Amino acid sequence: MYCPFCSHEETKVLESRVVEEAMRRRRECLGCANRFTTYEKAYFNLTVQKRDGRIQPFDLQKISASIEKACGKQEDQFIQNLTKKVEQKVLRKKTNPVKSVYIGNAILQELKKSDQIAYLRFASIYKGFEDPHAFKKEIKDLLA
Repeated sequence: MYCPFCSHEETKVLESRVVEEAMRRRRECLGCANRFTTYEKAYFNLTVQKRDGRIQPFDLQKISASIEKACGKQEDQFIQNLTKKVEQKVLRKKTNPVKSVYIGNAILQELKKSDQIAYLRFASIYKGFEDPHAFKKEIKDLLA
């Protein structure tokens, strides 16, 4: 870590703590003794394999937008929490590329636990119901 004041290469960490999704570190330069704060967050070059075989970069905004469409007028915090849970499931999978089917099923699982109407909305698009009987069967499975 370079000091932003004198560009000295050596610093020492005085304090570390987790802040939201990052690691906050308070540092002191061993060259000029100035103190500064850094925030560290891990970034992944995660990709998604679509059903047709195409590979795309993982985009959390797409997941958030699809959850938001399914949830209708839910609070933003609710949607953010669901999105974060899905992201954690995807990261725990530890595979790259991640199949889009896995992501869709993770969204369905989280919606089923928290908002059953949103689950049905998402499932109707994701599973591509073309027959009302298939939709009726999904409702029965949900109620069981």
